[in-house]
Amino acid sequence: MRADACPLPDARIDMVADAILVPPQAETGMTCGVLGPDGNALAAARTYYSDARFTPDPTPPDAPPAHLHGRWLFAGMGRYHFGHFLLESTPRLWALDHVATPVDGIALFSRPGRDIAAVLRRRLGPLMAQLGQNLPIHLIEHPTRVDELVLPSQGFGHLHWSHGTPEARAYMRRHLCAGPVPEGPERIYISRRRLKDPIKQVPHERLLERWTTKAGYQVIHPERLTIPEQIAAYRAAKVILGPDGSAFHLAAFVFSPGAKVGLIQRRTRQDVFDAIAQQITGFSDVDLTSFAALSDYAPTAEDGPRPPQMLGLRADLQAAGFI
Repeated sequence: MRADACPLPDARIDMVADAILVPPQAETGMTCGVLGPDGNALAAARTYYSDARFTPDPTPPDAPPAHLHGRWLFAGMGRYHFGHFLLESTPRLWALDHVATPVDGIALFSRPGRDIAAVLRRRLGPLMAQLGQNLPIHLIEHPTRVDELVLPSQGFGHLHWSHGTPEARAYMRRHLCAGPVPEGPERIYISRRRLKDPIKQVPHERLLERWTTKAGYQVIHPERLTIPEQIAAYRAAKVILGPDGSAFHLAAFVFSPGAKVGLIQRRTRQDVFDAIAQQITGFSDVDLTSFAALSDYAPTAEDGPRPPQMLGLRADLQAAGFI
């Protein structure tokens, strides 16, 4: 069954004794999960990871697994990409506010060829410390038996899971908004212009930056800010404008109630854009306006003439009161 045929599950927490965590291996791709004491894969441990797919269930390991003592919460897949990390590595942490007995830490799968430990050290550590309530994180690199596993349902995710369960929405807002105090300008434009991969950029974004700067916005480049700095800026802003992307996955959790948000569609995949918009309105009480003028625009040279789509976008932004 395809993931898009499965609704977001209701919040649920299972306690599994002698669970075996089987991480992905280079030869098995995204195959990973949790085996119960009877050796059968537990469906609740599947991760909804992309393009309407779940991680395939693993089989019992050939060799005896390693042993992790204590009670650990299963967080799922540790992803290298920022947007995927938010949607796949954090959606089970809501259970930390609902377990009857404290856990010893958080168990997170490590993917072959991806140094998730380095990513946590360099960039995502503060985010996981805040959402994980400063619990230790144990990266599962090989099949590992856990004395007792707290196995929560996935609280939100990609596409039609982006709105989240009430429990996950409350958890993300409560813990992320309890961190950095709001700090920054009231109007921000979230730019993608400095991303290294040209395919991830927005055509003629220098022009967008000029328009918004003239209208009183401060242009920010999230990848050049720490996670706490990003959260502080998103919380402080009253008017936020920018093209859809990973930055809005984080911002959606912390927007101030009543903020005015403008989301510029840069993707040809309507379902992905709609999911980001749905996440924003699901997690935050904001006034969201979508702009589709660039959704079918084939990029040209940055310094070329202004295409009609850019002129249409400017007219739409003016009509909606953003510039």
